[in-house]
Amino acid sequence: MSIKIMSMVFERYPNGGGEMLLALSLADFAEDDGTRVFPSIKQLAEKTRQSERTVQYQLRKMEESGWLILANSGNGGRNQRREYIISPAWIKGADFAPVQSTTRKGATDDIKGAIHDKKGCNPLHPHIPTIDPSTPVNEPPARAKLALPDWLPLETWAMWDRFRKRKSAKAWTDDARALSLRTLERLRAEGQDPTAIVEQSIERGWTGLFPLKADAAAPGFQSKQDRRNAWMREAAGTGRQEVDMGVIDATVA
Repeated sequence: MSIKIMSMVFERYPNGGGEMLLALSLADFAEDDGTRVFPSIKQLAEKTRQSERTVQYQLRKMEESGWLILANSGNGGRNQRREYIISPAWIKGADFAPVQSTTRKGATDDIKGAIHDKKGCNPLHPHIPTIDPSTPVNEPPARAKLALPDWLPLETWAMWDRFRKRKSAKAWTDDARALSLRTLERLRAEGQDPTAIVEQSIERGWTGLFPLKADAAAPGFQSKQDRRNAWMREAAGTGRQEVDMGVIDATVA
């Protein structure tokens, strides 16, 4: 919750009514810098006492005005939420003009039932223009992107990323990625090899990153299973020696 942005909405948001309630609800989810806004449409509809369709229409208007920036579309998944950013420029004091609907009832340009050049458009709803794929879209702020340090090989991180996604896709969040990098940086400062640390965790099936096992790195290392097999071989050899020393002869006698 950002009390700072909610106060700004009360003082400076250009529109009122349900749209202003939606802006307050978005500010309620935001950090003070306007980031990490990812409520569901259902949550926003419940907070503003509006229909989900109305909320979706108002969100599009906010994006068109530049007040709201789409940072992550959620890859189109049914249960994935969109992530927004409240404009940093607006937070710093810039103003945005409210978006006015340009639609009106009736036909224009002598085309029956059409608004502008779109035949058969519903005159009760504004036309939302299609975005050209070549048109650049709003990019999330630089801090939202994960930057790999120079000392970490790209293939090492890609290998760890694939492994974590297979083991626990839901738990492999942006925060978890950042913590993994922080752990690798700390272990590297202690003289550990980041690539060897990643390979150790993958080999042992760990979802965490830990210092290299000293016994695993030492020459002649034997696992518990290896030591057990060696003991069984030694025991079997002892049994054969007892037979050779006359146990069978004594039985026969």
